[in-house]
Amino acid sequence: MKRFFLVLVMAVLCLSGYAQVRQGQSSFGARIGYGFDRENATLGVDYRYSITDEFRLGPSLTYYVKNNRLSAWTIDMDAHYVFPLSDMFGFYPLGGLALSFWSWDGGNFSVNETRLGANLGLGGELYATDQISVGLEVKYQILKDFSQPMFAVRVGYNF
Repeated sequence: MKRFFLVLVMAVLCLSGYAQVRQGQSSFGARIGYGFDRENATLGVDYRYSITDEFRLGPSLTYYVKNNRLSAWTIDMDAHYVFPLSDMFGFYPLGGLALSFWSWDGGNFSVNETRLGANLGLGGELYATDQISVGLEVKYQILKDFSQPMFAVRVGYNF
């Protein structure tokens, strides 16, 4: 798996790239990741809209795959301030709000908790083509009883 990922990253790096952050531009993406403290794999989708050439908003929906009887859905609204480091690569700090719906199944009973919290993190993206970007995002989600560091890999279609 590590070799496959390394080959994929090297192939993408060899492609010519294009600056992708422009006012009015949108992006739809799919992501896969991991929440470290709860040890849940995550699957998600997001949408990004560039309000200016540097500032964009990114709502997302993430599912935390059930592990140790615990699963969740999270709706995030993050803001990114993008620093284009080259025509191929951009870096961004992020901050935002998170609304999480946690569920624990104890067999004969279940417990559901809803939490409002915050996100703080960093991300980077590689602009593989005019329409495709690949990125990595690391953030800390601050939620009562459920705070944790997280990371995700994203592939997006830009339009």
